[in-house]
Amino acid sequence: MTNPHAAADAALLSERMAEWLRGDAVRVLAAAGQLDQERYKVRGLDENGNPSRADDVLDVFSDDAAAGAAGYVAVRGGDPRCAAVGLYHGVRHEHAFLVITAHRVAVLRLRDTQDGSAAAAQELKSNGDGSLGGTLRGIGRFVKASATELAKSMRRPPLHERPGDAVLECPFELPLGALRGVRRWKQPLVPEFRGGPRFVQLIFTDGSWTRIKTDEHGQAALLGPTGQPHP
Repeated sequence: MTNPHAAADAALLSERMAEWLRGDAVRVLAAAGQLDQERYKVRGLDENGNPSRADDVLDVFSDDAAAGAAGYVAVRGGDPRCAAVGLYHGVRHEHAFLVITAHRVAVLRLRDTQDGSAAAAQELKSNGDGSLGGTLRGIGRFVKASATELAKSMRRPPLHERPGDAVLECPFELPLGALRGVRRWKQPLVPEFRGGPRFVQLIFTDGSWTRIKTDEHGQAALLGPTGQPHP
């Protein structure tokens, strides 16, 4: 499901990004998120996007196949530092948007300062003592904190109604010349419906590419008025 508040979030983002723009002109502003089912094809990362020995990742440059238990290929590249990995990691947050200006391609997000889920995840990562018992205790605390945060978030008004809680961040940015093109992508065997999610594939000059989720407005803005792939 796409974000029902995407238009309101985009309006708030537009109000906050003047300092980041520094006079640059916005060409495209599109809601962006990760695929619901995903796998990586990146040398140096396993299929879940975790660090791995480079020679453990076989068939990195093979043709894409239909989604199996592991999901669709979301990122492909020859190195974990490639542009596609950076962009895909950037859109993992809520309230994230892909922004293309006259000179840059970037991911901007509105971070909700009242959202404690990131802090809970960081605590799980840093507080483990390496033992099985410590790991299990840490997971237990994380699950409890996540449930508490979910309950709180359901009671909070949408972020655009709480602009004082929104902080602009830029988790990904490159010169526009790093982007080779944008293409429409559709999940195989999954029908599209009005108001449902849409997908695009972004291709970079370093040879990497990534697929991200957007909405109808975002896909149309990224593909242009003809609906054809950008050169």
